[in-house]
Amino acid sequence: MAKKSEGKAVASSLRLGKSARSADTTPRSAKPSSLLDTRVIYCGDNLEQLAKLPDACVDLIYIDPPFNSNRNYEVFWGETKEKRAFEDRHESTRAYIDYMRPRCVQLARVLKKTGSFYYHCDWHASHYVKVMLN
Repeated sequence: MAKKSEGKAVASSLRLGKSARSADTTPRSAKPSSLLDTRVIYCGDNLEQLAKLPDACVDLIYIDPPFNSNRNYEVFWGETKEKRAFEDRHESTRAYIDYMRPRCVQLARVLKKTGSFYYHCDWHASHYVKVMLN
């Protein structure tokens, strides 16, 4: 389900919009794309959200998924020191790639032929990710 955000980013959110190279001169009330509403942050499992999008509708994709670092993370957030935590563990590197592959297939489907794709990862799986993306 898509919901509008009021300045808060969600780790699993997918932000769709204009390329970073073009200046946004569209009035806030106008829908800048005929393919989808770029004023919305689509929250939830990105695999489910991507399935709802039309082919070749996105100019720029940047993902920062779990790195498969085999660690647990805890962060205390904001003035209230809200505890946010997540596990970055998979059964194996193969399991991690198997988790990411369908997402990358969907990302490739929605990316325009002239679009750009950035995958943020670290050394734990970067070589396997590169092979998967090729």
